[in-house]
Amino acid sequence: MRLLLHIVLPLIIPIIIYVIWVYVDARRKGQNKPEWKTKSWFWSILIGLILVATSLIYLSTLGNELGKKYQSPILKNGKIVPGHFK
Repeated sequence: MRLLLHIVLPLIIPIIIYVIWVYVDARRKGQNKPEWKTKSWFWSILIGLILVATSLIYLSTLGNELGKKYQSPILKNGKIVPGHFK
C-alpha cells in the first residue's frame, strides 16, 4: 500500500491530468482525436518524478526522533507487539 501511495500515485496522477487536458484541448479545437505526436510528455513525467522525490524525502524525515532506540516487534502472550521507539 505504501508503494502505491508514495511512488505509483505521484507518478500516475500528473500523467492522467495531462491526458485529460489533451482530450479537452482537442475537443475545444474541434478535433475528435488528439495529436499525440505533437504533445510533449516531458513536463508531466518530470512533475511526477518531483512528486515521488518529495514524498520519499518527507517520509524519510517523518517520525525520526533522535536519541531514541528502536524496539523490534516481539511476541507477548501470543500476540505480536509492533516495533516502536523507546
